[in-house]
Amino acid sequence: MATNSGRFCWFDLVTKDPHKAQGFFGELFQWKTKEMPIGGGKTYTMISFGDKEIGGYMPTPQGAPPQAHWLGHLLVADANATVEQIKSLGGKVRKAPEKVGDQGVMAIVADPFDVTFAVWAPMRTQPGAGEFVGKPGNWCWHELTSPDPDKSVAFYAKIGGFTDKKMEGPMAYHILEADGKGRAGIAKPMMPNVPAMWTPYVQVASADQTADKAKRLGAQLHVPPTDIPNIGRFAIFTGPEAGTIGILQPQM
Repeated sequence: MATNSGRFCWFDLVTKDPHKAQGFFGELFQWKTKEMPIGGGKTYTMISFGDKEIGGYMPTPQGAPPQAHWLGHLLVADANATVEQIKSLGGKVRKAPEKVGDQGVMAIVADPFDVTFAVWAPMRTQPGAGEFVGKPGNWCWHELTSPDPDKSVAFYAKIGGFTDKKMEGPMAYHILEADGKGRAGIAKPMMPNVPAMWTPYVQVASADQTADKAKRLGAQLHVPPTDIPNIGRFAIFTGPEAGTIGILQPQM
């Protein structure tokens, strides 16, 4: 199998009401949808932004958490081997590796803290998969809140081939790097009672305006627009049947 691993390459929204979520994100980020036939008379709804497909909408599969959530896909060389490695490291398998047409092999798994994500082994190299392109409306980061960041870093480093760049401060922050680039972050929750979870971030032109619009569209704001020194301004919210998602206005 071909691969360019060491990054999260795709994001699916797992939801019981995709139409509500599509309406929310269409208004908020100008995301559109594109139907792709997957055989057996079925189609898969992709998230289309500009001239690229950047994610999709997935019905809640058996074994997945019932609430709407984002499912990040980690590129790996061999899905079956990675699943066995995940089990040996204290993770779980929610959906066994399964071939997806002639595209690749996918499995849905959970890390040692029961955080769900997917592994994806493509059958051909996917240039640019998972690269952050630096444009509003597209993905710009992926972040894990963990009760034990050091343990989480060790787990993802082993299965994804990441190296750890630790940033000291009032709260330590770990950057998972691959090919000399930051691919994701891991830290303890900033507030109490925040579950261990992955949160993808979308780049925006204005965090304040986007957060206000999200609230008008029915979102629940968890972290209001907040400055991160030398990084930018971010916010985190949960939309109607749209999962928890972050936005980031990079510092110019």
